[in-house]
Amino acid sequence: MVNNIFWLVFILFIWFDTDAFVWWFERFKIFKIKEYKLYKEDMDMDISYPDWLFLNNSTFLKKIISCPPCLLFWICIPFGLYLFPINYIMSYIIYKLINKYLN
Repeated sequence: MVNNIFWLVFILFIWFDTDAFVWWFERFKIFKIKEYKLYKEDMDMDISYPDWLFLNNSTFLKKIISCPPCLLFWICIPFGLYLFPINYIMSYIIYKLINKYLN
């Protein structure tokens, strides 16, 4: 269970609080990274890639991957339904605490 919570928090932190995915997507030239970089430079603002996805074209899938509680809900499911409530609640609390103290 602790292992599951660690991985869930890790995925959320990497996706929402770092540019690791942007760096890898840029290397493989996928997911419109050039458009994101241009938007970021033109607007002269520090916007994250998930936020840009939501602003760029707000489809259902993009809403899910740009919202931490929503994304966590869907990535908790493969970790087991019997531990779903514990995984979800503990992962979200730990993610918010880490996010609060690092930002």
